[in-house]
Amino acid sequence: MPEPLLVPDLYCPLPRTARPHADTVEKEVVAWMERFGLIRTPAERERLSGIRIGWLTGAAHADGLLEPSIIAAQLTAWLTAFDDRYADCPRPAEQGVPTARLVLRLRAVMEDPAAAPAPDDPYGASLRDLFVRLAAWAGPEQLMRVRSSMTEYFMSALCQVTYGLGGYTPTFDEYVELRRYTGICHIVFTLVDVARGFELPGPVWAGPAVRALNTAAADVIDYANDVLGSRKEHTHEDDLARSLPQVLAQQYGCDHAEALRRAAAIHDEAVRAFMALAAEVRRAADPLLARYITGLETWIVAHFDWYGVTNRYHSHREQVRWA
Repeated sequence: MPEPLLVPDLYCPLPRTARPHADTVEKEVVAWMERFGLIRTPAERERLSGIRIGWLTGAAHADGLLEPSIIAAQLTAWLTAFDDRYADCPRPAEQGVPTARLVLRLRAVMEDPAAAPAPDDPYGASLRDLFVRLAAWAGPEQLMRVRSSMTEYFMSALCQVTYGLGGYTPTFDEYVELRRYTGICHIVFTLVDVARGFELPGPVWAGPAVRALNTAAADVIDYANDVLGSRKEHTHEDDLARSLPQVLAQQYGCDHAEALRRAAAIHDEAVRAFMALAAEVRRAADPLLARYITGLETWIVAHFDWYGVTNRYHSHREQVRWA
């Protein structure tokens, strides 16, 4: 196994805030995952507790309402489990067509969860529960945003699986486009206003300012994940490029340490670009849009600080074994 990598420091000057219910949300996430069979043994429960996905989302919605913040955290945990099981490291018997068929079933659950037959698999049953409960807090347009962003994620996850089956390393430009959706940020951003008890108007949500802000914030979080989580990706037992440093190493023919430095520089520039864009949009923003921008900033800071409390990235072998 390669020697541990020296991970560069990253730039994150955004202010920290109090996180009153992060630990409460964490407990609710672990209990929910256990209830739906996404974790099945005490060892899996201990691993999930160490990852602290619930803490991350509870911190990201520090100024949000408790119940929708819990739902948002459970969806984030669901996506992490699905990504590890079906997109990042699919089992040989589940690659290709089996995963595509599962995605189609999950899409049907999202479209009409109350009317759909109760799924007998843990991923379908838990997703149905999330969308039924989410409907009590989100309006029809907000629910549509969640469904649409999840469809984008599923499409990109299947692209990632296809790249893996073909042993293909994406170019830097391809990777950036792919990562913006496999990174799940566009999904969690659809719940920024839901968790805080307001609704960003449709024309504002679909307008160029919010779309650019979402993309810029997603880039910051995804690049931070690829740098700070590089030990996990570097210890995979195959040669597929799964993160920004690996793509850069292959594209530029440099060693992984140099690729990490390049990736950290890309991250830091993305932070500056997001902050400049957020300041520009905020100057003309109404109160709802200003609250949304603050929500994106809170997500970035919570994600950055999460690496100080999670054990997810110590090594590949320490990640949770999802059902």
